[in-house]
Amino acid sequence: MRFAYAELWWLAAAPLVGLALMLYAAHRRRAARAALGDPHLIAALTASLSVERRLIKLALTLLALAALAAAALRPQFGRRSEVQQQSGIDVAVAFDISKSMLARDVQPSRLDAARALLGELVQQLSGHRLALIPFAGVAFTQSPLTADKSAFRLYLRGLDPQQMPVGGTHLAMAIREGVQRLSGEGDRGDKASRSRVVLLITDGEDLSAAAGEEVKRAAAEAKEAGVLLYAVAVGTRAGEPIPLLNKDGSHAGYQRDRQGKPIYSKLNVTLLEEAARLADPARPDAQRVFVLDGSRDLSLELAQAFGQLQKSRLEGAVRHRYGERFFYPLALALLLLLAEALISERARRAPQGGRL
Repeated sequence: MRFAYAELWWLAAAPLVGLALMLYAAHRRRAARAALGDPHLIAALTASLSVERRLIKLALTLLALAALAAAALRPQFGRRSEVQQQSGIDVAVAFDISKSMLARDVQPSRLDAARALLGELVQQLSGHRLALIPFAGVAFTQSPLTADKSAFRLYLRGLDPQQMPVGGTHLAMAIREGVQRLSGEGDRGDKASRSRVVLLITDGEDLSAAAGEEVKRAAAEAKEAGVLLYAVAVGTRAGEPIPLLNKDGSHAGYQRDRQGKPIYSKLNVTLLEEAARLADPARPDAQRVFVLDGSRDLSLELAQAFGQLQKSRLEGAVRHRYGERFFYPLALALLLLLAEALISERARRAPQGGRL
């Protein structure tokens, strides 16, 4: 015997609260009768009221409250085991929307090419849950885990580097935000039965101090949480100057360093591969990083890679189901309330003698 909602234990006080209210109502009723006038006259007018019947009605009401409180705690009895047969994986998409993603070594830009790839990938995935985590110098969750593809695509279309409050590319923060989204207490899904993946979509260029070591530590934390790390490296190894755009999206030149030279953004695949291996050392030969340079369509490759994962068809994973018993106290409460409604507070009058 167990209670599924044991945290609602305070509902056990409902009968006591009801008793207190009934005693208070009886006190107010006696005070009102005393204020009406002569006690003997009042007693004669209320002689048909039965104290015993009133007490029975109060007792039935209190028992009904106790039964309702028990039903609300959701009692369960008996347990059976069943094999998990769920499909699908959880994917937290960490999407880089830093200024370097505006580079155009991949047409029409790294950002737009990555957005189009992700849109095609979402269309091919079935039964998966997706979360969207935009990041630049900071990372945050824009869309929690959802199986609603339309909602995810709506959030995806709204990504804009101009709206990020902090520039730069903080890969470690993006990985940690994805891990938290997949393994935090806020996710009430059955995490043990679903593979979990952080998909980094970025050019991999993290220029912060000690960026490489911080990214590796974040990847090790992902491994401890049981989260895999995949990446789509967007761009070319040759690199491209980072463009400046006007508010209307037109080209306004390039970002330049202190010497006035254009700042180039180059693809950093090595860092992404090291991080992905640290998160999943058990499969050293598995492909985890895919390069999006415009030479081929990666959506099918990514979909196949996800298809080769566990996909939550855990033949050896057993889940326990408990028999629901809340309907018994609920039915009892309804019967008690029905009985209370059918009992009158008036005593039965003695039968009058009839005329001959």
